[in-house]
Amino acid sequence: KKREKEHGPKVHPELLELYTVTDHVLGVGTFATVKEIILKSTGKSYALKIILKKTLQGKGTMLDTEISILSKVRHPNCVSLLEMFETEDAVYLITDLAKGGELFDQLLNKGFYTEGDAARLVHEILLGVEYLHSMGIVHRDLKPENLLFEDKSENSRLMITDFGLSKVLTGGNDVLMTACGTPGYVAPEVLEQIGHGKPVDMWSVGVIAYTLLCGYTPFWGEDQPSLFESIISGEYEYEEEYWKDISQLAKSFIDSLLRPANQRPTATQALAHPWFRAMLEQDMVTPVSPADSVNLLPGMRKNFNARQAFKKAVRAVGLIKKMQ
Repeated sequence: KKREKEHGPKVHPELLELYTVTDHVLGVGTFATVKEIILKSTGKSYALKIILKKTLQGKGTMLDTEISILSKVRHPNCVSLLEMFETEDAVYLITDLAKGGELFDQLLNKGFYTEGDAARLVHEILLGVEYLHSMGIVHRDLKPENLLFEDKSENSRLMITDFGLSKVLTGGNDVLMTACGTPGYVAPEVLEQIGHGKPVDMWSVGVIAYTLLCGYTPFWGEDQPSLFESIISGEYEYEEEYWKDISQLAKSFIDSLLRPANQRPTATQALAHPWFRAMLEQDMVTPVSPADSVNLLPGMRKNFNARQAFKKAVRAVGLIKKMQ
C-alpha cells in the first residue's frame, strides 16, 4: 500500500520487462498521468499514459472500443498508440513521444513568426483532423495543449494527441466539466449539449487559427457563464491593433469555421481554402525574407501574457468570493 501511495498503481510486470519507466512526468491531467519511458532494446523514448480505472467509473468497455480504433491510427500529424497493458487498477497506453513541447510554449520562444508560419501549423492540424475524421474519430477537445511538436527542430511537425479519449473520459454531461479547463476552444453546440460530431473539431480549428495569429482567443468573458454566452452568441471581432497586418484570406478562413455547425466546412473542404494556397505557395516559391513579412510575435507575447495574467486575476477574485 505504501508503495502504491508513492508510485501510483502497481505497474504491469510485462511492461517493466520491456521498458524502463523514468521519473520524468510529461503531464498530469484529470484522468491520467503521462511519464517518459524508454524501450530497453532500442533506448528510444515513448510516452506512457496511466489511466486509473476508478476514474473511468464503469466505462471500461467504452475504453476498449476506443483503444482498438486508436491503435489503428497511423498519420504523421497524429500521435500513435503503440501498445496497451492493463492491470486491475489501471490501463497503460504507450504512445509516440512528441518531444518538442506544446504549441504555444514553443511559439513564444521563437524569435520570428509570421502569418505564413501560422498557416503551415493550421494546415498540419487540419491534415491530422481530416485523417481522424476519415477513421470516424472525433477529437472533441482540440486545444493548444493537445498539439505537440515532434521535436525541437525549427520546422518540426505538429502532432495531435489525446484524440478519442475525451469521449470515454467524459460521458455526455461531463463535457462541461472538462470544458472548464479550456472552454475557449469548445464549440457552442457542445456547451448547449446538442452535438458532438465532426463539426465540433472544425470550430476548435477556427479558434486555434485565430489564436495563432494574435495570441488571444476570439471569445472572452469575465467568468465562465459570460464566456459560455460569448461562445454561444458566436460574436467576435478582429481588433485593428492586432489584425491590421493579417490578410483578408486568413479572416475569411476563420469566419468559415466560426459559424453554426451545419455551415462549417469539413476538414477536406477547409484544406482547400485559398488562404493556404496564398501562404504556403508563396513560402515555397520565394522564401519570404523577414523584411517582407510582419513578425507577429511581439503582439502575441503581449496578448498571451496579458490574458494569462488577467485569467489568473479573475480566478483569484473568484476564490476570494468563494472564501467569503
